[in-house]
Order: sequence, then C-alpha cells, then structure tokens
Amino acid sequence: MTEADYTSRSARRRESARSNPGKPVAAVVVALLAIGGGAWACNKAGDDNGGNGENAAASGDKCAGAQITITANPTLSGPLTKALEGYKGGQDGQGCERTYAVQAATDSETLQQIKNGSPSAQIWVSDNPGSFDEASEAAGTKITPGTAFASSPAIISGPSAQLKKLGTDEAAWTKILSANPPLTVANITRDRASALAVTAASQALGTDNSKAREVFGRLALTARDSIPSDAPHVTSEAALAARNAKSSTKLSEIGLEGGSPLVKVSAAKLIADDPQTDAAYRDLMSRFTSAEGQKAFAAAGYRTADGSKPPSNAPAGADAVRATSGASDESVSQVVASWAEATKPLRLTTVVDVSGSMREKTRGVSRIEAVSKATKHGLSLVPASTSIAVWEFSTELDGKKDYEERIPMSPISDPAKLKRIQASIDTLPQRVKGDTALYDTIWATYQAAQKDYKDGQISTVLLVTDGRNDDPKGGLSLSELKKKLRDAVDPKRPVDISTLAIGEDVNTKELSDIAKITGSGGTVYTAKTPQDVSAVLAASLQNRSSN
Repeated sequence: MTEADYTSRSARRRESARSNPGKPVAAVVVALLAIGGGAWACNKAGDDNGGNGENAAASGDKCAGAQITITANPTLSGPLTKALEGYKGGQDGQGCERTYAVQAATDSETLQQIKNGSPSAQIWVSDNPGSFDEASEAAGTKITPGTAFASSPAIISGPSAQLKKLGTDEAAWTKILSANPPLTVANITRDRASALAVTAASQALGTDNSKAREVFGRLALTARDSIPSDAPHVTSEAALAARNAKSSTKLSEIGLEGGSPLVKVSAAKLIADDPQTDAAYRDLMSRFTSAEGQKAFAAAGYRTADGSKPPSNAPAGADAVRATSGASDESVSQVVASWAEATKPLRLTTVVDVSGSMREKTRGVSRIEAVSKATKHGLSLVPASTSIAVWEFSTELDGKKDYEERIPMSPISDPAKLKRIQASIDTLPQRVKGDTALYDTIWATYQAAQKDYKDGQISTVLLVTDGRNDDPKGGLSLSELKKKLRDAVDPKRPVDISTLAIGEDVNTKELSDIAKITGSGGTVYTAKTPQDVSAVLAASLQNRSSN
C-alpha cells in the first residue's frame, strides 16, 4: 500500500465516523471516546504498515476486534462473566470478532462515573431500575434498560425456626410487627429487594394506616447492610443462595404476604444510537437469554425472567415462594423517596427535666428513673448514623444558668462516646433538684441545635418534662419565647422541637403551639405514668423515622 493509499483509507474512516456519529449520553460521549475510542477500531496485526483492515476477516488474517466493556455490581459480574465464557461475540463493523470484558462496580460507583462524565463501560447491567433513573437525570437524557433476562424474588431469609413464626408459606406483615428478633432490611435506596418488600408492606396495610407507618418506621430503624445469621432479613433469593454457598450455616427463605415481587436483571446502553454498541447489545441479549446464558444465571441462584421456577440450588423454602410482578416502578420510587427523607442521619438533642418533681413515684418507680431507663433503651432504637447530645434543666443548674449540656453532640457509632452518653443517662436520678425553667431551656437548646445544624441531616430537640414553666427568678415568658422562635426559624437550617410529656401537669397545648412554630416534624407525646415512658419514647423515635 502506498502512502497515498494509506492516507485515503484513513480519510475514509474519518468520513465514515462523521457520517454515522454515535449519540452518547450527554457529556459521557467525550470521555468514552477518549478512553475507549480504540474499542471500536478493527486493525489487522501490523495494519498501520499497510494491512487492509476492511478485508481482514475475509482473507483470514488475525483481526483485533472491538472490545465492549460491561459494568455490573459484584453480585452480577460473576454470572455475567460465566455466561460469556466461550462466546464468540459476533463481528464488528469491520468484520472483526468482538470481545467482551465484565468489570465489577457498584451501582453507586457507576452512577458517580456518569455524573463525572467518565463511565468506563459501554453497557450497564443492574437489578435496580432506580439506578437507571438516577443516571438518566444525571446525564440529561434517558438511559433505558431493555427486557429483563433474569430475576430473583424478594424474600425473607433466616433460620427456619424463626421463619415459621412469621407464617407458613408466606410471612404475614401483621406478624412481622411483633416479630422477635425484629425483621431487618437493607437500605432501600440501594437494595431493590428491600425496596420492593417495604412497598409491598405499605400497600398491603394501606398508606394511611397507622400500622403501615409503624412498619415503615420499624424497618427504617433496623436497616443494615449485611445479612444477619440470627434474625429474619429481607433479601433476594439469589443473594441468599450466594450467601449459603459460602457458609456452613444454611438459612431458609419464606415468601412475602401477597406474593414475592421480582427483582429483575436488565441491561442498558450508555451510548445511544451507535451502531457498534447497538449491535453488541443485541448479541449480548441473545447470549444472556440463550440456554448457555440462562444456565450461568441459574448456577448463581437466579430464576428466569418470569420467576416461575427456582433453580436447583435455591435455599430451602424456595419452592413455596409465589413470585409476582409487584408494585409499579413509580410506586416503588415514591416509597424510596420517602425512605431517603426519613432515614437521613438524625442529630438528636435530648433535654431532660431534672427538677424536684421528677422524683415523684408511681407503683414504686420515679419519673426520672423511668426516663433514665427508657432513654438508655431508646439508644438501641435509633439508627447507627444518629448523633446525640444530652442536656439537663431545672433552675440554676449551672451557676446562674437553668440548663447544662452534659454530653456534646456525639455519634453513637463511636463506642467511647456511646459509653459516655449511657453513663450520663444512668446517673440522671442523682442530679434531681430545683424548679422547672422550661422556656429559657427551650430557647437555649433550640439555638444550640440550630448552630449545630448539618446539611442532609435531621435536627430535632426532644424535650422530656413533667411540668409547666416554673422559674422563681422570672426568665422568658411564653410570648417572649414564641417571638424569639419565630424570628429565629430558618428554612435553610430547620430544627424541630418535640416533647415527651410525663404525668398530668404538662401543658401539652402550649408545647404543641411551640412545636408548630419550629416545624412540621415537632410533636407532643404523652406518658401518663412512668410505666408508659418507654413505649412513648419508642413511638417518638419511630415517628422521626417515618415522617
């Protein structure tokens, strides 16, 4: 080939690229072409020295075909790789055989790449439609998954003896309410099986039903990222099968009441209207739905797309699981959005009344003893992402001040700080004295919580008291307090004030009015006796997770 022939061939290729451009996802195209432009090129070995790439396949010469990269979360990357073993992959536009590479990356990592305009793959496989929706929003154009080629029902896993307490073939949501140990779920913003299960619970109990809100709150409070071996847990059948394959202790499964919605696996192109990617995508879908592809997915614990039959290696109980299509993607998205709001990290300023009246006893238990015990138990009811500050108040508790910050805002995930919080709560009964300087304390703690505010977190002041404002030296009046709060409210730094009122002396109307000034999340909870404190405190914490 002469220099003129080589130049002419290069020019033809450039012209071809101009006449048939791919339309990548927003800014994604530049990055993909930069990092993977060679993936579409087909060159005979030594082609730059004069080989005729267009006729390489026809002449039998070795041809370096386009490589297509597929990204998928680690759970899916294994079966995808297995499904592609021995696959020839079809030919690219130059007649060269395509090759495929599967890379493991979480959906969050792939989303971040798309947001940065630098995805490292042309095709994305996921079992979470919400991830595709979020990617579409980030890219500014629709990233649409194709028809599902594998599925796995959302189920409850756990020791068989515990699952029997939830039902026979299907776990009843009403029984889940009283389950001990409680049912746990993963973060539904990331885990599709948990998202489908929580949506199913909401729909089964009715969106306006108090039990539905209670289920939502309980599940939100117990969310975790790993499958426990000693408690019922929502997961997918395939994830449970993978877990059992690695563990000597095998867990069983039970379906959800009303049927177990399917977690469906599908793929989407990250480059639109590009002939190479389009052709590769079609060939991949044919492979994944072929007998060889389906065998690979079944070996990893997945069912076919319709979910009708469990694979031979499915966990015990799988044959009784009744798969359903489940709620619409729109309904699931609405529940996920509510969950994301409800499970924001909580910054909880706990303000405990240590005035003399807190010594009053009912059935041998003082109010302060009940508060101490219930508050300590309450620490187990809030998510690990919670931070807590502990304040106390009466009159002239700290010199001239009627209040004192005993423990600064501290994350309960830190064992040393959690131990300090627990120790401070344990010694509450030893510090009871004085009167009830309620209004000054509300104003001081509100200011402190507002100053401490962090974006993306929920700030709440939880006031625990058994009385009305009673400050012999004056202090703020109710009207002065309300005016200060109205003037201080900042929509960009919202802080709610809720109250746990103990006994009959608390003016709940007054405290409810104060809560309304500071925000919609504030509520007044009433415990008429010390024995009621634990249940009411639990309800207040769950309400913070389900509002």
